Amino acid sequence: MAEQGNASDDTPPPTPRQVKAYLREHPEFLTNNMPLLAELLPDLSPESNVVDLQSAVVKRLRKEVEDLKASAKALITTTRSNMSTQERTHQAALAVLAAEGMDSLARIITDELPVVLQVDVVTIAFEPGLPKPAALYVQELGAGELDAMLGENAPARLRETVEGEQPLYGAAARLVTSDALVRLQPGEGLPEGVLALGTRTEGTFHPQQGTELLGFLARVVEHMVRRWATADTSEPA
Repeated sequence: MAEQGNASDDTPPPTPRQVKAYLREHPEFLTNNMPLLAELLPDLSPESNVVDLQSAVVKRLRKEVEDLKASAKALITTTRSNMSTQERTHQAALAVLAAEGMDSLARIITDELPVVLQVDVVTIAFEPGLPKPAALYVQELGAGELDAMLGENAPARLRETVEGEQPLYGAAARLVTSDALVRLQPGEGLPEGVLALGTRTEGTFHPQQGTELLGFLARVVEHMVRRWATADTSEPA
């Protein structure tokens, strides 16, 4: 009985042939255990005609470390960029909230936001139906033009390459080669519109980018349009 209990201890170790066969069937074992391989390999002399696997392993490990450093650096850069974008968006929202009328709102959007958001052109445009006093300060789109531009009911569209459109950008249309469009829905019977950010640098905006911050800014603009466009209806034309 005692001999049966120790039977497992008497199991012979694998033979070199078996080890070789296992490694041939599982080549990924060495790749996945580089530190172990580096630990077990002996130092080889420069005169040796045997391939210096230890040097190859060390080189591979160094490359992995460099790749990890590069990934960490890219993550830090992206995080800093996102924080900067978020800060600029908040500054733009505060500027919009300071508007004291529809004319003031239009001036802030077209004059101040491009500087804050680091783009070339910012504008708002609406389909027909905005009260006349308010419509004087925005770009006007044709009926149905918004869906044709954004896509039916689409909240936003980022265009990597575009030829600036006159209805959106007016005299600045020739500058725009990439833009971001966000739908505006002020409600209270007012027509839908668009917040447009244009830049002369092709590829600045692209469909893979997130639109959460632009959506936030659009909601602030909607609020101010609703406030001042409605207020202007009680003023003389």
